[in-house]
Amino acid sequence: MKPIDDDTLQAYADGELDAAASARIDAALAHDEILARRVRQARALRAQLRAAFDPVLDEPVPARLSARLRPASPPAAGTAVLRPMPAARRGLAGPRQRPARRRWVPGAAIAASVALLAMALWWRQDGGLIRMHDGQRFAAGTLSQALDRGLASRPDPHAPIAIGLSFRSKDGSICRTFTERTRPAMAGLACHAPAGWSLAALEPAEKPAGGPWRQAASSLPAAVQAAVDARIKGEAFDARQERAARDAGWR
Repeated sequence: MKPIDDDTLQAYADGELDAAASARIDAALAHDEILARRVRQARALRAQLRAAFDPVLDEPVPARLSARLRPASPPAAGTAVLRPMPAARRGLAGPRQRPARRRWVPGAAIAASVALLAMALWWRQDGGLIRMHDGQRFAAGTLSQALDRGLASRPDPHAPIAIGLSFRSKDGSICRTFTERTRPAMAGLACHAPAGWSLAALEPAEKPAGGPWRQAASSLPAAVQAAVDARIKGEAFDARQERAARDAGWR
């Protein structure tokens, strides 16, 4: 069977393929657990994005933008209306072009689109913070370095990534929460694995108003907090335990 590329798999997860293409992938999923897991992850990501940004679409359109949606008033009687002369009459060469369509998108929808685009850029593998391995997301670049070296007990207020809780999970691995604060703010949970820091959760985060970043457990997005609650065994590490875990390579 011809390999299924990421774009096709994403289109399948989004329900954008025709019946024949969908049937081909259905058959592949029945025999390929890694492929099926990639589809589940793509759908989970789509659900997270919708949960984070769909409410923006329900926000009222500002009055100054609504005014632009109303049709223009007709010109008063006796007022001359200047119309552009066709190109042929102006003596301009070249084929006649059809005017481009213009479609108005309400301000709230624009905000949602911009946010979704920012999210997509943040998630991209070549963005430097995330890599894919066997269909799973892992920390990369600056994020991986922060998880390897950063200590919540010795925070750097100027670092692009803030480390929060560190704890031993029920499966024996060490997990850490973090906030990426220089891009569209994101918070997540990463757990140490042989292949690196596996991203168990990743959600939009809100920057505190009028104060520095502080990542207490109560400030984590609900989905990240739920991932912590589902995995944590005992209490979060104190400063001594965190430093000892780092010195031991997070094992």
